[in-house]
Amino acid sequence: MSSKNNLKKSSSRLVSVQILYEMEINGKSFELISKRFSKEYFSEIMSSKNNAMPDKEYIKHIVKGVSLYQKKIDIVINENLEKWSLPRIDSLARAILRSAVYELLSLNDVPDKVVFNEYIEISKLFFSADEPSFINGILDTIANKDYRL
Repeated sequence: MSSKNNLKKSSSRLVSVQILYEMEINGKSFELISKRFSKEYFSEIMSSKNNAMPDKEYIKHIVKGVSLYQKKIDIVINENLEKWSLPRIDSLARAILRSAVYELLSLNDVPDKVVFNEYIEISKLFFSADEPSFINGILDTIANKDYRL
């Protein structure tokens, strides 16, 4: 896979997390949010991440996959939380976890290590405290078990 394609996927993951967050907070549908997709819409993401234009199809793949499997994803996350429950976790952290778990558990060509790194980096864009380590720990625990969607 080319470096440019990897950067497009990185940008796509960031946009996917933001869309999932907006869907949960505002109750908007993916279809409604995706109507805003334009070069201007993506320009802020491109400058904050890596200057690569996100791949609209990869965004759709992640957001639709998380939406389709959210109940199972949430069960998997909940089973791997110690002294926490999913509703207690920040909405943005939930969006990051759901996206990452979807990619970890779906049959795709992305190595677990790449998924970890990508979503930990996304979490660092939004959180400066313990959340990136918290998210890493949950993903590590889930990846070491035999879950599949």
